[in-house]
Amino acid sequence: MLKQLIKYFVYKTKGHITKTQLINFLYLADLYTVKWTGKPLTQLNWCYYHRSPWHEDIDTALRQMDGKEITLNAEGHTLLIRLGREADITNDITLPLGLQLMLDNIRREWAGAAKLEQLLEYVNNTAPILEVREIHKPEAKVKLNLNAEREKLVNELGL
Repeated sequence: MLKQLIKYFVYKTKGHITKTQLINFLYLADLYTVKWTGKPLTQLNWCYYHRSPWHEDIDTALRQMDGKEITLNAEGHTLLIRLGREADITNDITLPLGLQLMLDNIRREWAGAAKLEQLLEYVNNTAPILEVREIHKPEAKVKLNLNAEREKLVNELGL
């Protein structure tokens, strides 16, 4: 599922996405599905690392896909993710329509360089990150509890 989600976001942004944006999009996709269904989309055990959500499997997947479905291009301190030579936008992605709509909402809300700071601020104020942000050093890898967002919703709804 991870590679499908990576392809989806890269393809739908037409290859105009940074690694930072992609990681945060993936985090939000998992967070929202846990919030509403109790189950994540991916098998990632998200960590809080260097002030943001992270998991090493994302780096591994990007390296495996590099040069094929996607290409990784460094521009200064930013890693851009572009469409690769084997990218097949029409046939490569097999996700249910409801999931595609949710992912499109994430992309439409947060895509673009102008929205990066807002995206980071939003992500850093989600319940899982708020639980660990103040009590752990940025270089520590601390497991995030995505269920905290679901618990917050349940409390807000009074259920």
